[in-house]
Formats: sequence, structure tokens, C-alpha cells
Amino acid sequence: MLHGELCRFATLPTVTGSRRCVVLPALVLAVSVLGASCAGHDGRQMIANGVGFTPEPTVTVVEEAPAHSVAADRARVEGRNTIGSVVAEVISGSLGEAGSYEISIRQLDGVWEDDPLNVALRRPVLAEIARSADDVASDGEAPAEGGSLTGAAVVHLLDDRLLSVVYDFESYLGGAARPVEAVRSVLLDLDTSALVGVADLFLPGSPWPETVAFLARRDMTERLGEGAIWGEGEGDRSGLGADEANYRTFGVTASHLVLRFERYQVGPGASGAPEATIPWSLLVGLVDPDGPVGHLLP
Repeated sequence: MLHGELCRFATLPTVTGSRRCVVLPALVLAVSVLGASCAGHDGRQMIANGVGFTPEPTVTVVEEAPAHSVAADRARVEGRNTIGSVVAEVISGSLGEAGSYEISIRQLDGVWEDDPLNVALRRPVLAEIARSADDVASDGEAPAEGGSLTGAAVVHLLDDRLLSVVYDFESYLGGAARPVEAVRSVLLDLDTSALVGVADLFLPGSPWPETVAFLARRDMTERLGEGAIWGEGEGDRSGLGADEANYRTFGVTASHLVLRFERYQVGPGASGAPEATIPWSLLVGLVDPDGPVGHLLP
């Protein structure tokens, strides 16, 4: 794909648009090693494999991608049978007659677009576009300006076993004063291309929900202050309860479990969509050492 070229993007029947590839100036960490590695990329922005790294709009950091091997028929470049780096692509288009969306998605540049890994990375984005399109279509009193949907992503981890991405979306329906926020996450096993759920991280039968609930509440209270998180019996009583469903949106870094919550799930609206981080060192004995994140334990 040429720099700046637009390519058609097909989503669901109610949504049409285009995908444009983003090229941003790179802050090169090791010119002699990385300069050549960027030459084969097809015009997409490379994202660092750093912990919790969120790309800035004009500067991105380049790091060497892990050499995770894939079958030859999955490799985008002949003779380079690795998953490559995570790259950013911006997709945009229309929602109904007057609405629009613009979302930054994440893809792996070493494998084809229809590879199961890339399909899984796009799925939450396409679902959110479809949901927003349905909301616009079902609002018979929506003003002429329609609605809008934006989204961005954080790559929490890319190593030789896992890829962890969290998406944040904001949608406005017509002239709404405040956006509707949504958070979605993807944790992929690079060997099997399977999605990994939060319960898959822990030993079966262990009291991980109770421990995670306690540690998440403590972390958010320390960082956000008293009153930012509802106490027991206040607001949505199940938001920080010992229930696996409360922790289904999450990421992993080399050092922490990262939990994300929807607005109003664990506190008042002023708290937004908060995040809790729990060091792996506090979860030893609960995390399955032979499971997906066993290699991250201290």
C-alpha cells in the first residue's frame, strides 16, 4: 500500500467507510538495527511493545518485534514467517445518513488481514461501529447532525506468547451533552490464535475473584481518592463483587494485571471509566504458572 493511499473498508451492512493508513514520524531508538526493519512495512504506524504504551498523535517509538514464528501460508512477506509488529490503522466512515466514525485499530503486520489474529483484533471495533449505527438508526428524534463514534487503543503487551490490547470508545448520539463510553479488550494467545479470558489466567477453584476485587478496590481508592469508588452496598453493588463477569475487560503487562471498568460500574460518573492495576507479585499462588501469563510471574 502506498503512503496516503485510501483503500475500501467493508464492515457490516449498515456501515460503509474507508480505511486510511497512518504514517507518523518515528523516534528511532536504534537506527542501525531498526531503520532497515521499517523499510518493509506497508505504510502503517508501528507501535512499541512497551508496557501500557499509548501512541502520541505525531510521534511513535519503534522497537524490535518478537520473533514469534507462524506457518509460511500465514506470513504476509515470503521468507519472514513472524507475526511482526503491532501497527495502527485508522478507519473512518458514515453512521446512517449524518453520523460518522473514526477509530484507530491495531493489527499485526506480519500476517494477512484475514488471519485469525487480525480478525480477532478488529472484531470489537466492528461490533461497536454496528452498535452505534443501530443507535443512530433507532433514534427517530435524532437531530440532523446524527452521531459520532471515536476510538483509540492501548497495546499493553506484545511478547512471544501474548498480545494484549484495550480499546476505548466514545459515542455521541445527536446533540448529547456527554458521550457514551465503552471499553473492550482483546488478549490473544499467539500460538493458538485463541482469545484468553480473565478466568483462564488463574488456577481453577482458587479464590481469585475475591482477591482481585479487594486489590482492585484498594488500588483505585489509593489513586483516585475516597468517594471516587463506591463502598460496599452503594451504587452498583455488583461492580466490584467477586464475580468473573465484573473483570471481563482487562489487559496484561509484563508486571501487572490491568482491569478496566465502564462508567458507573464501580463509582459515580465523575470517575469515568477507571482502571485498576494489580502487580503479578500479589497474585502468586492464584495465577496458573502453566497458564497464559505464567511466564509473567516474578
